[in-house]
Amino acid sequence: MQWKHASSPSPRKFKVQASISWQDNVTTFWDAQSVLLTDFMPHKATVTGLYYADLLHKLRAAIKDKRRGKLTKVGLPLLA
Repeated sequence: MQWKHASSPSPRKFKVQASISWQDNVTTFWDAQSVLLTDFMPHKATVTGLYYADLLHKLRAAIKDKRRGKLTKVGLPLLA
């Protein structure tokens, strides 16, 4: 219940809108220096094992291009 003065207008009801359909999934990989890879997933697509494996291969290529030598210095192989 809402208290109001007798001469004040009634409260306004807001319309509820459906969710925005243009939103996409974005995956971003970064390190302490900058963003390494940004991947925009197509609308209504599902993350599968094949999609994720391809994304990790793209990440490996991005690390090789942007951080030369970092991939081998860490000691942990990334999709060798």
